Amino acid sequence: MMLPWVLVPQQSKYVLERFGRFAKILEPGINLKIPIIDIVSYKHSFKEQVINVDNQNAITKDNVKLRIDGVLYYKMTDAQKASYSVKNPISALSLLAQTSMRSEIGLIELDRTFEERENLNSRIRETLSDASETWGIKCMRYEIKDIQPPKEISRSMELQAESERNKRSTILQSEGQRQAVVNIAEGEKSAAILKAEGDATKTLQEARAIITALETISKSVSNDENMVSLKLKLTEKYLEAMNIIMSESKVVVLPPSSGSSSLSSQIATGLELYKDIVNNSDTGAASSLLGDKSQYNDIQEKLEKLNSSQSESRTTAAKSVPKYEFLDDKNLY
Repeated sequence: MMLPWVLVPQQSKYVLERFGRFAKILEPGINLKIPIIDIVSYKHSFKEQVINVDNQNAITKDNVKLRIDGVLYYKMTDAQKASYSVKNPISALSLLAQTSMRSEIGLIELDRTFEERENLNSRIRETLSDASETWGIKCMRYEIKDIQPPKEISRSMELQAESERNKRSTILQSEGQRQAVVNIAEGEKSAAILKAEGDATKTLQEARAIITALETISKSVSNDENMVSLKLKLTEKYLEAMNIIMSESKVVVLPPSSGSSSLSSQIATGLELYKDIVNNSDTGAASSLLGDKSQYNDIQEKLEKLNSSQSESRTTAAKSVPKYEFLDDKNLY
């Protein structure tokens, strides 16, 4: 039925021919035409469309055969070019996508094929856009759906991936062990440093305490002109030591001596010194020590016994010249 008008839907454009020649492009809406003379020859949709690119074999740079398929998104931009520049634009675009994909795959190696998928998509889209521009078609994007290597290659890739995972696991484990050893060493180092600092602080405090004690003693001695307190204290210690030796020891060891340097002479000298200090001291501590004569009398009595036993043993000791004289007197028990 020949009508004098043509209804064009939205996002579509029709090509009108008059007497077999291009006349005009019919836009969406109602368009008038002359029946029998004007004929709508081509109808194009300007919506974004998609076509599947069939599976095809491609050979990589390292001579590995792959099967690849993809998806192409395109859109019409010029109805006149799409009608008269190429006979079947959709088929031409699909074949161009296949050839472009094979060319790009041949430029890279197998190991990089999966890593470079995004770059492959971008390069194929650019190639298709340059060629399809003269056809009035714009390639929006291209996506590789699947890459299928041969079975033996797939098995080798799986083993390689597994070995790579094992390698990373071993490296991470060794790194963890190394870090653990470093942490332990750092902890021991910090502990040793803290202990050394503590020992140094302790030694410093002890040294300061000793210095303070010596300064106190020095001040005390310097304030006592006659050093009566110091002499008294030293004499007390001397007599206490002699008392313990004569009370508890069973064997008395005397160095070789003669005259006034014998043990009895030394003890007598100590007693005389003690009496002299106590009698000449006017302190309360000296008076109290002088009043308590039990320790003094005890030492004096043992001294007399020691002198008597010493005189008897000198006759037998004179026969030999020992380095030390050993006196074993029952009176000393």
